[in-house]
Amino acid sequence: MIRKPPSALLEEGGLVRTLDRARSVADRGRTAARAGSFYLRGLFCWGFALLWGFAALGAGLCGDVGSFLGIGLMAAAVAWMGRRMFAKAQGLGRSPGFVMR
Repeated sequence: MIRKPPSALLEEGGLVRTLDRARSVADRGRTAARAGSFYLRGLFCWGFALLWGFAALGAGLCGDVGSFLGIGLMAAAVAWMGRRMFAKAQGLGRSPGFVMR
């Protein structure tokens, strides 16, 4: 006959609770690191968008319409990508189980 295990083995001990807490801290840290990488990518994109935006304005002031449009469109595209990176980072921060303290 199979016997029921002792009740001491069925209860959650301090070790199990500690391991669960450590796992949840590691999950939150991993999520925060991923969100941070998206924030850095967004900042990088916005930096280039600003640089190219000023270059487009300079080209426009000199009368070069082709360069103004080309560089301006590149700046707009990179700014859009940076905005998407910030949105991804904010979406990761709102995922279930992630608590910002």
